[in-house]
Amino acid sequence: MCTVIVGLQILGPGTLLLGANRDESPDRPTAGPGVLVERPRVVGGRDLVSGGTWLAVREGRFVSALMNRRPIPGDTRDPATLRSRGLLCLDAAAQGPPLDAPSAIDPGTGEPHPPRLDFALRLLGAGAYAHCTLVGVGLDSGWAVHAGHGGSPEVTPITAGWHVITHQELDDPGEPRTKWLLERLEGAKPAGVDEAFAFLASLLRRHGEEGEPPVCIHRERFPTVSSSLLALGSVGTLRYLHAPGPPCVTPYEDHSSLLA
Repeated sequence: MCTVIVGLQILGPGTLLLGANRDESPDRPTAGPGVLVERPRVVGGRDLVSGGTWLAVREGRFVSALMNRRPIPGDTRDPATLRSRGLLCLDAAAQGPPLDAPSAIDPGTGEPHPPRLDFALRLLGAGAYAHCTLVGVGLDSGWAVHAGHGGSPEVTPITAGWHVITHQELDDPGEPRTKWLLERLEGAKPAGVDEAFAFLASLLRRHGEEGEPPVCIHRERFPTVSSSLLALGSVGTLRYLHAPGPPCVTPYEDHSSLLA
């Protein structure tokens, strides 16, 4: 992904809204939303090069997303020796403890870690990955882990409210796209899923018409190639829409049946 908007508990306790644009090479083969793993049920798009994903939904209650970050100057690692970041995203959703498992205790600090975060940190410790941010968010909390930078993974919690992440830190006020989106999102209280999706789609379609940083990106290298909208938790019917092209010109298609 290259832009992810998270609305945690915006529609009430135990709800999650997510809007995301994927920026990638148009030549990289991709499959649209489908079942990635049967048990536990994990759905999302699939990268047909590595077999991984950029966005995975587990059991309609947890989402993992992968944000590639710019290469670090001086990183001399051979890319061929690094594991696919898309497989990391898939594993973070599909493997490890159940969503209702108790918190794990960090042996170093004694602090409790949500079970999905603890498992993600174990995944990162077991493999080598290029520079990235792994996002995991459930219906009441979430986290963003900055990794692949040569140091220990850095965790930022995702709390109730609106959040944005692009190719920098979560809610980074120094990243122009993030800053602009957060300003638009501030105080937004959609009345329901349809209103929320219309609002998120309007943001994800922006090209920078009024001088703001573009969100739907049209360029030769790594343009916006698809877009997704999710509504999970206590929202009535779970919803999953996906546009298999830039959302400014590509209608969102309904894949909600995958979440059933």
